[in-house]
Amino acid sequence: FPVTIVRVIMKKNRKLSAATLTVAAALVLTACGGGSESSTSQSSEELIAPPAQEVQASGGFNSPVKIPSGVSFTLSEPIAFKPGKFAAGHLPGQKYQEFKVDITNGSTAPVDLATLIVAGKTSTGVCVDIFDGDNGMEGAPQEPLAVGKSITFNWGLSCEGKSGDELSLILSNEGVAIIEVTGKLA
Repeated sequence: FPVTIVRVIMKKNRKLSAATLTVAAALVLTACGGGSESSTSQSSEELIAPPAQEVQASGGFNSPVKIPSGVSFTLSEPIAFKPGKFAAGHLPGQKYQEFKVDITNGSTAPVDLATLIVAGKTSTGVCVDIFDGDNGMEGAPQEPLAVGKSITFNWGLSCEGKSGDELSLILSNEGVAIIEVTGKLA
C-alpha cells in the first residue's frame, strides 16, 4: 500500500514537471520572436532597385554606346506597343515600351549575355520587364556572343509615367552596370 502512494505521487510530479517545462519553453521562444520595424518599413522600390553603380559609358537611343572592352550597344528609341494575350509583366495603367537591343562584340572574348538585365526608370517610378513571345520579347540570348559577331533582339518594359516623360535605361551584365541610355517614353 505505501508503494502505491509513492507511485501516484511520482506520476503527479512528472506531469507537473512536464507542464512546467512546456510553459517555460513557450515563454523563452516568445521572447526570441521580437523584431524591428525597419525591415518592414522599406519601400518595394528599395527592395528591387539594384545598388547604384557607375556605368562604363552612356548615350542616347539610336546611337551606338561603346564600352572600353570594345563591345558596342545600340538601343532603338522606344515605341508604344500592345502586349500579346499571354504576355507577362505588363501592369495596368502603365506605358508599354518596346525597343530593339543591338550588340556588337568588338572585344577579344565572347560575351555572355545570359545575365543581361535592363533596368528602366522614369521621373515617376521604375519599369518592369515584359516577357511576350507574341512580340518576340523573350529576354536576353542564352548563347555567348562570339568575337566579331552581332545580335539584335527585342525587349519590353512596363513603365510608370506618360508619353514624353524622361526615361533612363541601365544595362547590367554579370552584376556590373555597363551602359546608360536616356530619352523619352513613347
